[in-house]
Amino acid sequence: MKVTAAIVCSTDHLIKRCLKSIPLTTPIIVVLNYPDDSVLNICKKEERVTIYLYDERNLGKLRQIAVDNCKTDAILFVDSDCYLEDNVISEVEKSLDIYYAVNVPVRYDWVGVETKITSLCRLFNTPDNRLFMPFAFRLSLQDKIGKLFNEKLFWGEDTDQRLRMEKHGIKYGISNCIIHHKPLTFFEDAKSSYRIGRGTFIQVKNGVVKPRRLLKDLSIVHEIKNSYKCTIFTKSFCAGLYHFFVWRPSFKWGYYMARRKIT
Repeated sequence: MKVTAAIVCSTDHLIKRCLKSIPLTTPIIVVLNYPDDSVLNICKKEERVTIYLYDERNLGKLRQIAVDNCKTDAILFVDSDCYLEDNVISEVEKSLDIYYAVNVPVRYDWVGVETKITSLCRLFNTPDNRLFMPFAFRLSLQDKIGKLFNEKLFWGEDTDQRLRMEKHGIKYGISNCIIHHKPLTFFEDAKSSYRIGRGTFIQVKNGVVKPRRLLKDLSIVHEIKNSYKCTIFTKSFCAGLYHFFVWRPSFKWGYYMARRKIT
């Protein structure tokens, strides 16, 4: 099944590496929001790239724009700071002949102690048995579950999609290939965790997930247990400490700041 690669980007110059990692025979849609001239020029130099300019911060809406303008039977979403291994597109196309949706696991690259710790922690926080970015869909899935992206959500669309698929008895596949993400510093990873926390509360507001329990989030014992699980899973005491002192506090800070602002 022929797939189109779709990227949403603003000012990330790593999109150049991302584009180069996509096979020349694969059409690409890039949805640009508030791009700088450099990113715009990078995309314009690629003849196979179709550009849509849409200055909007709503990620779900931007991704749906790519879906609505896709000319192939399937679409694969990839972040601009990622790059594909050689076999990703071909393996995804084969998998989409079987499944309506396919998860392509992400592996965070690392170049030193700091980024190795964040990479290990990400492995713990994003298990492969869940549908998360990047992912691929048959466009016909929309005939069964509605639009692929809920425009009310700006983070956590994967949870929403997974629940809608489960409701209709639709299973998704997990690819054997992987997509690489750029190394993340502690600061970059903490910012990402904060945004995930904010997005989680948006999911709560829209009935996608249940509200978090404040007493549980304040429990040191609960957090120590989580940190211990991270340590065992990653076989890294440092990753467990990072999860305890940085990742979880950043996530909860984002969640409760969003709750305070919206409510």
